[in-house]
Amino acid sequence: MASSSATPAMPYNWSMQAIPAAFLFGIVPHGYYLTRLMIATKNQMSNAMPRTNLDSWKSKLPAATWNHLARARGAHLNSMEVFPLFAAAMVAGNVAQLPAKDMNSMAFGFFEARALYMALYMTVKSDTLAYARTVAYAWSIAIPIMGLWQAGRVIAAPEV
Repeated sequence: MASSSATPAMPYNWSMQAIPAAFLFGIVPHGYYLTRLMIATKNQMSNAMPRTNLDSWKSKLPAATWNHLARARGAHLNSMEVFPLFAAAMVAGNVAQLPAKDMNSMAFGFFEARALYMALYMTVKSDTLAYARTVAYAWSIAIPIMGLWQAGRVIAAPEV
């Protein structure tokens, strides 16, 4: 039987593994977009000029399909834009030796916020409801910004 006075194990720090996971998570909407575009175009879109596909097919696809694909592509692009901020926060937090519990909370909170953001980005069609997406976006970037702030305070603090 284990002793009740045993110290609990330190939590595993998932923050560095969260960096490639966040990158891959940001690719999910791209995979969805690409698959749906391949189906919608009967695989006739261009692999040689992939970044022009959406514009090239705008007049050839139903508006609802094109709009949905544009939202999926936007969710992917936004994920790639936010990724460096998240990665920097994870690295800075580790350099500052922030507690593993805090690093894990930041990483998992970021994934929660980004999952909500991507779901809203890809499904909300109303300009009014799109404000919920804006709130989810603000939440998702606030997490790494606060992580960078915390790391900066620890690093800048004079040693006692």
